[in-house]
Amino acid sequence: MVTSNIPTPAGSEVDGQPDFELVESETPESGLKTPTEEQAAATTASTESETSTGASLEQTSAEEDTDSESMIQCVYRHDCVYGEGCPQRWSKFSVQQEEQDKLEAEIASVPIVHRQTYMSEEKEWVTHSFTINNPHMRELLASALQGYFPDPDALDLQNWTFEPSYEPIVHRWHKFQTLQKEIQETSEDQEKIRAVDVLIGFVEPLIKPCIENLARISESGKVAYDDLWQVFPPGELAVTKIFGVETIVRVSRNHKSERRELFEAQVEYIEWDGSTCGGKKTWIPIAKYEGVQKVRAFDLVPLSFTENPQEVRERMKARGERFQKLRGYHYLAYDGFSVGMNIPVMRPVTGRVIIDAHAYYRDRDVVPAKMSAAETCPESGEESDQAEEGADSSDIVAIPSPQQSGDRQEDLSPLSEESCLMASPWLIGFELKTKRWARFCIDNLSDIQWNDKAFDNLVSRGGEKHLAWEFVEAKARSKHDVDDFVHDKGRGITILMFGPPGVGKTYTAEAVAERARVPLYVISAGVLSTKPAELESGLDRALELCRMWNAMLLLDEADVFLGARSDEGLTRNELVSIFLTKLEYYHGILFLTTNRFSSIDHAFQSRVDLFLPYYDLDAASRRQVWQNFFAHFGQHKFRGVTEREMDRLCDLNLNGREIKNLCKTALLLSEKGDAKGHDEQGRAMAEKLYMLAEKRVAALRLLGQGSDDRMVGRH
Repeated sequence: MVTSNIPTPAGSEVDGQPDFELVESETPESGLKTPTEEQAAATTASTESETSTGASLEQTSAEEDTDSESMIQCVYRHDCVYGEGCPQRWSKFSVQQEEQDKLEAEIASVPIVHRQTYMSEEKEWVTHSFTINNPHMRELLASALQGYFPDPDALDLQNWTFEPSYEPIVHRWHKFQTLQKEIQETSEDQEKIRAVDVLIGFVEPLIKPCIENLARISESGKVAYDDLWQVFPPGELAVTKIFGVETIVRVSRNHKSERRELFEAQVEYIEWDGSTCGGKKTWIPIAKYEGVQKVRAFDLVPLSFTENPQEVRERMKARGERFQKLRGYHYLAYDGFSVGMNIPVMRPVTGRVIIDAHAYYRDRDVVPAKMSAAETCPESGEESDQAEEGADSSDIVAIPSPQQSGDRQEDLSPLSEESCLMASPWLIGFELKTKRWARFCIDNLSDIQWNDKAFDNLVSRGGEKHLAWEFVEAKARSKHDVDDFVHDKGRGITILMFGPPGVGKTYTAEAVAERARVPLYVISAGVLSTKPAELESGLDRALELCRMWNAMLLLDEADVFLGARSDEGLTRNELVSIFLTKLEYYHGILFLTTNRFSSIDHAFQSRVDLFLPYYDLDAASRRQVWQNFFAHFGQHKFRGVTEREMDRLCDLNLNGREIKNLCKTALLLSEKGDAKGHDEQGRAMAEKLYMLAEKRVAALRLLGQGSDDRMVGRH
């Protein structure tokens, strides 16, 4: 602990302790006086002064009275105010502070001021504190303790004074020894060498018990509560868990609270806030305990005390290098638990996520918490690599990533090795299925396995999928946006897909986005509010996120926003007007689906760039859909389906969604027959599949949804 070098005020005693302190400066120890000896000396000095004064007065004339004052030394008795056990003390100063000031002036040039207090019970002098005044010694202290204190001016502010238990010096003792050796080997300044040797020689006996105790702790792996400060020094790398995931942190400072009966270590790790990397701090408590505890049993364990420090370092470094690559925007797959942003609830997540802290703070309209600067490697001059996404194919459109769009101010400077070690295992991201922001563990993120067969498996009778792809590809490759006469209007592409359910409208948007290697932001009109203000806010959010990510937007079942306006439905008219306005100023690619094309508002029809009509599947299309799902779920599982049975299945008027559900249901029912032979099992599968399909068609007829009712148009 660093303290002031003002000595304890004279004229006081607590618990029998003498009311003064010894200032030791390079004087022989034989010159030190006990309290009794100094009191006797003060009394003798007083008696001699009185005798001398009396003799002078007898020989001095009246006219010399004024000069006699210079020959008189007044002394003042300072009585103890703390009780009877404290002796009286005489001083030349009537004000004790004057005595202190004179003492300070006298010792200011002494290289080391060693303050000691007398312990009456032990009957010995013990160190109260020491102050370093020598410039060479101060230089050594500054070098050894660099970065130790939060305030770089701490040593100056605290007058270069140290008290037991000398925590800064104990924590950096190895650094002191290293610097001493370097100075001895390289410096030609003998005065500097001697000053450093004197300082080390003076300090070493004072901290020797602590150094020996730390060696015992390291050997046994056990520590007493009062010695926790020795194993958690500022700057020490330690291992803890952040939301259950092992992380290396750096101790900033520690504190022992007697009132709360716990030891706390403030630790720091590296976070990414969407614009820069910085240190985030938190406190980790250790409750007071009796005896000793294993260091590894704590929630915070010094890296040097772990079973295999090198293995931990290598593992954390590898994850830290991935952390810096995942700064910015990344579209990835995830399989693991996420942690909520406001309430840290853990939820299982399997699917695609967008890692983007910049978008989170913009979407939430909040300012990131202030962080300390992280160490970077400016000499590298190379930005961290971005994760590679997608295959290198001429058929894959190169839609610009958000990093290329110039809409971000992100410092992607490479981190130092220690910053990589301390990188957080969690990154902020967006779950596309639930539309929820959360923290995602780096260890559970992986590159997306793109399904290039999705586009090929899309069955369309009129080539709708190829038209949709050509529009998307043309916009991505175009170097210039085509504006309306009004600036910023009409720069997006709107594709309206209409037709009966289950014929591939939604799947078209999914397949096109998959082929384009971009996120598809799907939002159903049913989850948007029918209140105009809330609808506008919800649309603004979806459109802005799609803009930031260059994502495609699919507004499913958008009938409520597309219907023709009338004089009666004023609220509905307002909803349609809001939607039309947002549509005009959207710059991206928008897919819309509806089952009711005939009721679409005429103003909206003029804003659609591409109409894609979908029809009920014919027999040939249904055959292709059946074959696609057989291949998807495993062709061998449907080996019992003969050509004759395939013809029977294709004659049933089913849409693509119904065919998929029938395949899944048949597979579930066939699991009970796994013990049967292959031929028998395949035969049973075929029978169950046809039975389920036939019953479904019959049920739909009873519900008034027969084949004729389900046709939108026929060729």
